[in-house]
Amino acid sequence: MCASGEVGVSGKDIYKGYALQQIDAKGRVAIPAFLRDTLTACNTRFDDKDSASIILAMHETDPCLIGYDDSRLLAELSQRARTHAGNDGAPKSLILREAMLSDTVPFDASGRFIMPPFYREELELRRYAFFMGLGDYFEIWDPGKLVDCATAAPKMKSV
Repeated sequence: MCASGEVGVSGKDIYKGYALQQIDAKGRVAIPAFLRDTLTACNTRFDDKDSASIILAMHETDPCLIGYDDSRLLAELSQRARTHAGNDGAPKSLILREAMLSDTVPFDASGRFIMPPFYREELELRRYAFFMGLGDYFEIWDPGKLVDCATAAPKMKSV
C-alpha cells in the first residue's frame, strides 16, 4: 500500500494535510505519516507492542468517516452536549449517543489498520481512501463519493 500523493504537515495536536491511500483486498489501509504523527503524539492507548489506536465514526451529515485520537473525545463531546442543551439545561444526550457509535481500531507502527467491514460497505471504501486533515480530526472519503458530495469543499474535489 502506498500513497499516490501526500501533502501535509505534522503538528503535535493538529490534523492537517491530505493523501490518497490504497486499500487492499483485506481492507488494510495506511494512515498517512503526517496524520499518524499527530495520532501517536495525542494517543493515550499504547500497549507493549507500541501500537496505538484510532477512533472511527460516521460523519454526522456527509458520506465519509471521521478519525481522531482518544485524548479529545470526552471533553469535546461533553462541551458540545452542554452547548446544545435543551430548554431544561440538561446536556443533549443525542449528541453523546451518536458519538459513541464509533469503533476504536488499532494501527501498527507503519500506520496500517483494518477498515471495519461495516464502514467499507456503507461508504463504498473499496480501492482508495482519501484522507483530509481538518484540525481536531480528519476525514476519510471514497474519492467518488467526495466528488459527488454537494457539501464537500471544491478544493477537496480537485486534489
